[in-house]
Amino acid sequence: MDGIEYRVLPLRLEASPEPVPVSGAFTYRRDRPYELALDFRGAGTHLARWVFSRDLLLDGETCVTGEGDVRVWPRWQGGEPRVFLAFSNGAQSCVVSARAKDVRVLCRRLVALVPRGEERRHYDLDAQLSTLLPR
Repeated sequence: MDGIEYRVLPLRLEASPEPVPVSGAFTYRRDRPYELALDFRGAGTHLARWVFSRDLLLDGETCVTGEGDVRVWPRWQGGEPRVFLAFSNGAQSCVVSARAKDVRVLCRRLVALVPRGEERRHYDLDAQLSTLLPR
C-alpha cells in the first residue's frame, strides 16, 4: 500500500517478575503524518490501541521524550539495546520495550515516507480546523 507503513514488531510487556511477549502493529499513514498508531496483540487477541505523535518515537529512539500519557526512551545497558514506551490513561499504565534495531528500521521508513519538517505538505491542518470551527 503506497503511503502506508505497517510493521509488526515483537515487544515485551515489562511486567514483573518476567517480561511478557506481545506483538505491536505500528501503522503510519502519509495522509496523517503527525500520528503513529500502535495496536497491541497477545495470545491472538487485540489488547489495546494507542495513537500518539510520530515525533515521540523518532526522538525517543535516542533520548528521553514525552510527558503525560506517552513517554519513550532508549536503554543501552544490558545485553540488548532496547527502546521503552510507557503508556498511561490515568487509571492504568504499562511499559513495553522493543529491540532498538527494530525501532531504528521503523523510524527510517517513517521518515522516508514523510521527511521531518514536511508533514504540512501531506496534511492541511488549516483545512481540518476550518471544518471544526464555526464560520
